[in-house]
Amino acid sequence: MADALFLAGDRYHVADEAFAGVGPVLESAGLEVDYTTDFSSIDAHSLDGKRLLVFLRDGMEWPDGHDSPPVRWMQPHQEEAIENFVKDGGSFLVLHNSAWDYPHEGGYRRTVAGYYQFHPPLMPFDVYVVNRDHPITVGVSDYEIEDELHFIWFDKDRVELLTRSQGRDGRESASGFCHEYGRGRVAYLANGHTQHVLEHPTVQQLLTNAVRWLSRV
Repeated sequence: MADALFLAGDRYHVADEAFAGVGPVLESAGLEVDYTTDFSSIDAHSLDGKRLLVFLRDGMEWPDGHDSPPVRWMQPHQEEAIENFVKDGGSFLVLHNSAWDYPHEGGYRRTVAGYYQFHPPLMPFDVYVVNRDHPITVGVSDYEIEDELHFIWFDKDRVELLTRSQGRDGRESASGFCHEYGRGRVAYLANGHTQHVLEHPTVQQLLTNAVRWLSRV
């Protein structure tokens, strides 16, 4: 049985690019991974026996086509399943846009401990390590990257801030944080719009460290 479940792919992000950029990191950590684009499959049954859940997907779906307004796909039973999975000892790696347009209140928001605000167009910006003592940032230096600079609210009283992004205009946002929730662990990393971004050497190091910390290895 696979011990990790990875959901990726949406209107703006190519699932195969996410799987190619992150999957080898998961597999190098000794995880057997179920890869899926089927958001409806995320529930207590699909999480049973898993150690790690990974999302690189926003919360929007267009059942009536892209000319109609989007709807949120996540249902209450899915929020409950994810929250219980983590509180019972599972771990959750929240990547890039996976705090975007999910329910504002409830189990998913409590588990992630953050919520997407907006992003400007793709641009070069700097990422600074603000906590060099955490296992996720061991060996990680400040770096420059060209990506979407995501601005995100986060629960400052609940999480450990790891990295922050700063645009050329001086605007800053959290870009990496983590926390323990119940008996489980959660890490958020903002970089990841394309496979090229995910394969940036420093992003790969952050992903590797995060997976190790989440997997307790």
